[in-house]
Amino acid sequence: MSGVILVVVPAVASLAVIAGGVVLVVTARRAAPLVRARAQAIAALCAQRGMVPDPSPADFAILGPVDRRWFTNAFSSSDHAVAIADFTRPAGKHTQFFSVLAFRVAGVNVPFVAVTRRDLLGVVLGGPPAVELESIDFDNRFTVKAKDRRSAVMLLDPGVMQLLLDCDDVNFDMVGDKVIAFVNRAAEPAHQPTEPVEFEVLLRFMDGFMARVPAILRSEYAATQ
Repeated sequence: MSGVILVVVPAVASLAVIAGGVVLVVTARRAAPLVRARAQAIAALCAQRGMVPDPSPADFAILGPVDRRWFTNAFSSSDHAVAIADFTRPAGKHTQFFSVLAFRVAGVNVPFVAVTRRDLLGVVLGGPPAVELESIDFDNRFTVKAKDRRSAVMLLDPGVMQLLLDCDDVNFDMVGDKVIAFVNRAAEPAHQPTEPVEFEVLLRFMDGFMARVPAILRSEYAATQ
């Protein structure tokens, strides 16, 4: 009997492995057209802004050392002041799916500040002290952490807070003149792959942010020559 068991168990295990492999292949083949549709829609959107594929790794330096293979659908402006991509990051037994946008705000040197949706606190922990603002609605939806409270309060004036409330899914970190804004794609409602919603909202956030950077921040935290 023991001989029979030794023969049968490996056979069953092999069948399970083969079946699992077949499922993965079928799933990948079914997803491939959706992946291509998303890539084409993103390429068209970025082309409208004059952005080109394959940005420099330095364009996302604010993220720290990361594997280039974690980026897909990556584009940047010709001067590398703006870069955008899908960003897939392994996190233990899970995988995190983000769309990220890096850009520069010329003329400022802001101490580190992070503005994060409260439902992402399981992803973003630690860091500098939390800062509470005078907007209950904003504080209920976002957590602000800043190395320098004064600069964070100047940056997050009513106009910038309203922008974040309007671009509900966007989070961002800023240090110096560099900003990294991101959207958690895993938490996004389902939409057609030909609608690059995350890229659209990130670019809309950047446009609004650049137009709303408070003048007092530019004077009080101006970049040194």
